[in-house]
Amino acid sequence: MSPRHDVLVVGEALIDVHDDGMTIRERVGGSAGTIAVGLARLGRDTLLHTAIGRDERGREISAYLTASGVGLSDSSVTQTTSSVTRAVLRIDGSAQHDFRIHWEPAADPGPSSARAVHAGSVAAYLEPGARTVLDLVRRSYGRSLITFDPKIEAALVGPRDDARRRTLEFVALAGIVKASERDLAFLYPDDDPLDVLRDWLGRGPDLAVLTRGVRGATAVTARGIVDVPGIPVLYAEAGVGGGDVFMSTLIDSALSLGSDTSMRWVRSGAPLVEQVLARSVQAAALTVARLGAVPPTAEELASAVGV
Repeated sequence: MSPRHDVLVVGEALIDVHDDGMTIRERVGGSAGTIAVGLARLGRDTLLHTAIGRDERGREISAYLTASGVGLSDSSVTQTTSSVTRAVLRIDGSAQHDFRIHWEPAADPGPSSARAVHAGSVAAYLEPGARTVLDLVRRSYGRSLITFDPKIEAALVGPRDDARRRTLEFVALAGIVKASERDLAFLYPDDDPLDVLRDWLGRGPDLAVLTRGVRGATAVTARGIVDVPGIPVLYAEAGVGGGDVFMSTLIDSALSLGSDTSMRWVRSGAPLVEQVLARSVQAAALTVARLGAVPPTAEELASAVGV
């Protein structure tokens, strides 16, 4: 029988290089990698299906994920070199980004199944691997809760119309979709973000969430809109990892409240949806308040939210 995981995360794990002109720091990053670590630190049995290299950086990525409690699919080592993103801080505080990302994962993560399957970010848009991710999600549809977070990187997703089309393919399969104001500003620059989420809701999801950074988050459901304020926090590192940890906590809450593809808890009313959003906002706040995009453990989060 295939092993049953709580969550299968499909997407990029890479090395982030940050150069502020004085020091150069490297750490394991990538949206999918951070989400997988966030889930594992909350106690979820998590498998990451990614594409890393047979090089020193690939070994570093693998060691970090393993130490964080994340399982790595047997077919994840597929490349000669691992992907790298580099951010060089300019004197005005902005950053120049250099992306050296090759994304071509294996078609099959191996003999496994999962209660939830998460996809998004670079992996959902960058070919040749994006089509593989979409096919994998389609195979999981109806058997697993599908979650999606576009996390748009404009330099990597191609023309806006193509990115919109690909986004809607994933949205139609998802039970939960989360997007930031920045994502929607790229995809739909002339539309109200909540109107976009209402449109998405009509295409399949039970829950669509807009994250607003320090201003909190808003959920759109068939029963209406739920707003949760942000939590004031002194950012340790420009909000690194906050959105990914919000997503991992949202997935964790959904699995705690319902069986695999069931989203009945969303229809139970605003108070429960508000609690779920507030928990995700708190997890993001804990993350951005410390260096390194380190998600909170289940114990840290429970202490912070008072449960």
